[in-house]
Amino acid sequence: MSYIDKARELGEALSQTPEIIGLKAAEASIMADPLSQEAFIQYQEKERGLVTTQMLSKVVPEKESLALIDLKIRLMNKHPLIKAYFVQQQKFEKMMAMVNLTLTTSMHGMPSANDLPIPEELKGMAQQILDKIGGGEIEKMQISPEMLKGLKLPPGFTQK
Repeated sequence: MSYIDKARELGEALSQTPEIIGLKAAEASIMADPLSQEAFIQYQEKERGLVTTQMLSKVVPEKESLALIDLKIRLMNKHPLIKAYFVQQQKFEKMMAMVNLTLTTSMHGMPSANDLPIPEELKGMAQQILDKIGGGEIEKMQISPEMLKGLKLPPGFTQK
């Protein structure tokens, strides 16, 4: 089976997750309410404009980014259906981050939380996540000093 077939199979499996089902249901609820729909479409247009600006100029004006965040907060406060959508979207993004991390570690090996440039107080939680996605079957990733070049490491971080 080719990797494209596997990707299609993964996409079909993901489409059945509570996160995606919930996101689609939240969007349908917005589209069924004319006031929420109008406000949401305006938000999406502003978001698309910001993404287009970023793609073309590689720099998004801070003022526009803050205005979009402000609009999102105002919409969430005014429209419960839009708030429910953004909550579902956050759940979806969390799930996709886990999927991406799983794919990456399957290709490159599994780091240990001690290898990651994160504060000590988060390393236990990070190791739990790594253990969950690794299932003990993935070899440990080797972190070289070159891989850490250019990263802003927390104070006191040293590689072992």
